[in-house]
Amino acid sequence: MKKRYVELDSLRGLAALFVVINHYLMIYPSFSEYRYDGDSSFLLSMVKESPLRLLFSSGNESVVLFFVLSGFVLALPFYGRSSFRYENYLVRRICRIYLPYLFAVCVAILCKILFSQGGVSQLSHWFNNSWITNESPSLLLQHFFLIGTFNTDAYNNVIWSLVHEMRISIIFPLLMILLLRMDAKKIVMLLFFVFVSSSALLLLNQSNLEPTNYLLSYHYLLLFAAGAVTAKYRDFFIRLYLKISTFKKSLVVLIAFTCYLSEGIMGNYAITNNFLCRNLAVMVGSCMFITIALASPAASKILRAKVLSFLGKVSYSLYLTHLIVLFSAMYLLHGFLPYWSILSICFLLSLAMASITYYFVEKPSSRLGKFLTRNKVVFGRAVSRK
Repeated sequence: MKKRYVELDSLRGLAALFVVINHYLMIYPSFSEYRYDGDSSFLLSMVKESPLRLLFSSGNESVVLFFVLSGFVLALPFYGRSSFRYENYLVRRICRIYLPYLFAVCVAILCKILFSQGGVSQLSHWFNNSWITNESPSLLLQHFFLIGTFNTDAYNNVIWSLVHEMRISIIFPLLMILLLRMDAKKIVMLLFFVFVSSSALLLLNQSNLEPTNYLLSYHYLLLFAAGAVTAKYRDFFIRLYLKISTFKKSLVVLIAFTCYLSEGIMGNYAITNNFLCRNLAVMVGSCMFITIALASPAASKILRAKVLSFLGKVSYSLYLTHLIVLFSAMYLLHGFLPYWSILSICFLLSLAMASITYYFVEKPSSRLGKFLTRNKVVFGRAVSRK
């Protein structure tokens, strides 16, 4: 039975929390569009101009961390196992990712139809560009079956990452066949090839890049691969971290945060305007975070705290449902309550909605996947009916 790293669940939970905070602040034009007008409260202005913005704006960084973590966790069962049944893997992955996604999409469509008012003039372009697309059979089919490239902002903006997650999950075992047979030198060459080739393809097609473009899936495959490589050499990285001095450990933590938050730290430098380069830096920081979380007793103790463990459990459901709560509450309550009050209510409702979705949709879906493969051989072992 594979070991479960609770620390990594909590790491994912923290990333999901920062996505939520980022989206809450994105409703303000002064935050999302750097405008200084009537919606700029003193507190919001302080956040916008303080180092806190580095974390509160780390939505893209969080998604990169999600992908790296997925690669790490998906790779673990492949190491040290003698056989593998692709159909079992795929059934479990569909139940784990796609079924909760489908639930969230259906709820988002229903809430959009019931509550959308076509925008709120005081709020940001980001908010007003969501929930305004008219329903059509093709749009619904694209959302239900993740077909092609489509407008992921129509109902639930965050689902673009789930499109890539599902695509890469389908081919991930093929990646693992390569990684299992390669030594460290060849793995570095493979990662370099994926980065260079995906960069070239994306630069050639940058004028026609929708969030769900297949070329982006190829680019994000690099992040999954980085997670898988970190899993393969995790014991080596952990031993290396434990051997170094306290000062060097502090330096490693600083480098990890610098890489992870490099886009915000470097501002408008040309290299950070290229999302390929900034994703590469965030990828390195994410791999370092995983190593620190597993190697550092202090980090492990913090990440195993009950609050963070709970946040880790519901992180996927929180990621899927928080925008549904945000958009619905904003349309229902704007004009009656100040925005900070609405956001406070949204935070509590988002946690409640995430908990409900986790216990009544996500967990049953995962159990369904195990049930459907209960008597099949998975990674060389027979799975019982227990």
